[in-house]
Amino acid sequence: MSSEEQNPPVRRHSKRNSTDMRAQGAPRRMTTGPLDLNFELPTSPPAEGKPAQDVSASVSTAMTVNTFATAPERVSSPASATSAHTISGLSAAEPPRDYAYLLDPLLFRHLSNVERNQLSLVPLSSHLHTLATHCSTALASTAVTDAHNIFPLWTIRLICFSLISAQTTAFAAQEIKVFGDLTSNFYRSPSFVHAVPWDLRVLAIRLQALGFNDWRRCLEHFYMLAKEARSEAIKQRHSPGKFRLWRDRLLDLGLRVAAALIEISDLDGAERHLKSLMEEKNEVDSGIGFRLREAILYMQLGQLDTARKCYLANGASEGEDVDTVIEGLRLLATDDFEGAAVLWKKLVDRESEGERRTIYLINMAVSLLYLRRMPEVQATSNFRMQSTMDRQLAYSYKSLSFNIVTLQTLLDFEYEPLSLDIRQQLEVLNDEMAGVLKKREQAAHA
Repeated sequence: MSSEEQNPPVRRHSKRNSTDMRAQGAPRRMTTGPLDLNFELPTSPPAEGKPAQDVSASVSTAMTVNTFATAPERVSSPASATSAHTISGLSAAEPPRDYAYLLDPLLFRHLSNVERNQLSLVPLSSHLHTLATHCSTALASTAVTDAHNIFPLWTIRLICFSLISAQTTAFAAQEIKVFGDLTSNFYRSPSFVHAVPWDLRVLAIRLQALGFNDWRRCLEHFYMLAKEARSEAIKQRHSPGKFRLWRDRLLDLGLRVAAALIEISDLDGAERHLKSLMEEKNEVDSGIGFRLREAILYMQLGQLDTARKCYLANGASEGEDVDTVIEGLRLLATDDFEGAAVLWKKLVDRESEGERRTIYLINMAVSLLYLRRMPEVQATSNFRMQSTMDRQLAYSYKSLSFNIVTLQTLLDFEYEPLSLDIRQQLEVLNDEMAGVLKKREQAAHA
């Protein structure tokens, strides 16, 4: 055997031009966050006989179905967010789940007798507390597999507690802990339908953040829900009603993220988030109040000019002096109560009796309360039954009257006649509103 056969020549690398496409870098893919709204509702449905292209898979390539996928029957109609499929998440072939851990009477917290008596001065809060108590009582007698009633009752109870006071909100934050991690697969069926209604899942995020003092988890879970909402919106892009339902839910989550950032004092982050979120959304803000919520968030950030634009975009009342209203709120926010009282007084004098004048009057009374000018509050507020105030705002008057009694105690004022007069008016208003509620119940059952 020759030496050439024993040692074949070594092929060395040589430099040469190549048209091999593998050597070229791939173009950068367009990336969007879960809260981006830059996808539109198609103007025409797919051609007859031609299946619609499923783009949801390409949008959510990096996410597993266990994380957010939801079966199509989750949204049977835009108005039925609490349908049987949505609440139970069970098909006929699946065994019913046992939710006994959500029905334990020891889970539910109660106000003391003294605290309940204080709530009786504000009938709206008293009614909310009564409703929350009825929900806990009903839960104790509900079947452990009756998800169709268990989750709505929990939702109502937690919402009521969130609206009453900071103390009851803290109660709700402790009670919600029993649900654990609502993003886990434990609450999903084999077909990936979530057992818990959407509203309760959204409400639970902030309450659990308060209960566990974990705002990072709060933001993370909001974004996880946003991924799900975005995926569902894309799936339903050829059904206008369902598409708008999920797109509105996506925008709602974006606003909740901004509110959470403000709550943890990340004002710069909240401002950047709002600016990126609310650029192109006019077509989804039809009577849902997104612009008004945006205006409130900008007021909290101190962006008064932007808040004014949002307030106008939401639709100001005819003849309303928007600039003056925003300026009055700014003066209150900056502790200029003297200037705010003068400004609200001008607005009160300019308006005739009605809802708008009542709102101005309440703001003026609050300004005077902070100035410790209690007699002037009594003289100008006109909390008397013979006034022609709008009865729809009776709850606002009751709340403010209760605050007057509280503040005069804190400020060490001695106005027994004022306190007695307010108590008498509260009793009359309470009787009136009880009659109104009774008539509404009778009309509903008729």
